[in-house]
This record gives sequence, C-alpha cells and structure tokens, in this order.
Amino acid sequence: MTKNGGDLPGEDRRGRLVWGGSLALVLAAHALALPWLMARSTLEPPPPPPPLQIDLPPPPPPPAPPKPEPPKPEPPQPTPKPPPPKPVAVKPIPLPPPPPVPPQPAPVATPQPEPPPSTAVQTATPAPASKGPDSYEGRLMAHLYRYLRYPAQARQRHQVGTAVVHFTLDRTGHVLSVTLERSSGSALLDEEAVATVRRADPLPPAPDDKPLDWTMPVDFSLLR
Repeated sequence: MTKNGGDLPGEDRRGRLVWGGSLALVLAAHALALPWLMARSTLEPPPPPPPLQIDLPPPPPPPAPPKPEPPKPEPPQPTPKPPPPKPVAVKPIPLPPPPPVPPQPAPVATPQPEPPPSTAVQTATPAPASKGPDSYEGRLMAHLYRYLRYPAQARQRHQVGTAVVHFTLDRTGHVLSVTLERSSGSALLDEEAVATVRRADPLPPAPDDKPLDWTMPVDFSLLR
C-alpha cells in the first residue's frame, strides 16, 4: 500500500509535464502562425466592393414642339362711305326784260267815213309786260326750271359756269330751234343748257303780245 501510494505522485507529475508541454507547443504554433496571418492580411488587398448599379427609367420623349398658330386673318377694312353729294343750287333762270312799249301818239280827231259793218276791225294797245310770277315770263321761267338738271360728271368734277342759249317758239309753245349762244367753258354744261329747252318742249303758249325769240342764261353753280 505504501509502495503504490508512493508511485501515484510520480505519474501525476509526468502527466502534468506532458500536458504542459503540449500546451506550450500549441501556444508556440499559434505564436508563429499569427504573424504569418497578419502579414498575409496586410499583403493581400481586400476584394473591391461590387459596383453600384442604379436602374433608372428611360427619360421621357421630348415634348412635340407646339404647332404654330395660323396667322389670324386681318379684319376687313371698313369700306369708306363716299362723301354725300354736295347740294346743287340752280339759280333761277333770268329772262331778258320785255322790249319797252313806245308811247302811242295821241290820235287826231279826223272825220272818218263809217265802214260797212261787215268790214269793221277792232284794235287794242298791248298792255305793258309784267315780271311777276303770274306773267308769261314768270310762267316760262318756272316751266324751264322744272326740267333743268346738273350733269353728274360735271358735279363730280366741280364744273360751274353760265351758258347762254337762244331759242325760238311758236305761239303754241313748241320749240322751233335752240342754239348755244355763249359757252360756259364746260361742254357738259353747254349740252345740258340746250337739252333743258328741248326737254321742256312744249313751253307755255306765247300770248300775242309776247316775243317768240328768247335769249336765256343758264347758271350752274355748287353750294359751298
């Protein structure tokens, strides 16, 4: 018993030596491997990170350029109204004064044989001519005035003037002849003055005491 009990402590010491040596070897191996691992980790660079990839949607198509608006039609220009025609003033047609009536000499009382009743003739002295509206001159002027016209072309050209016409009547008032005695300076006005007398045919019948030849000035003028 004493012998066996004396051997156990020696085995225990050997076991401890074996475990102690193994632990020392392991630590030494780790001590040698650690610098190699550290050196490798410093020599080999880490792998690069994967590249970043961002998927963006395709850009929208550019907007279509706006269609140019068609030019607006210009508003129609208002048609200028023609100026109103100027009023035409036709002066009354002056007529020549009637020829003066020569004074009649006082008849001398002389005995006259009485003619037979079948051949008796009555005579009368013409009364002095009157220039009133009821006179023949007034009626003649008013009748001609109704047929007087102002030529449109002459009015547009502002042509004015006085034409003198000479005309001959018969006792019934019909115009036998009419001529231009003096020009107004415008052929249009001259023609109208002659045409006025012809349009007015027949004129008022001429009394027995009135002349049949007349000279008449026709005045064409425009109001200002």
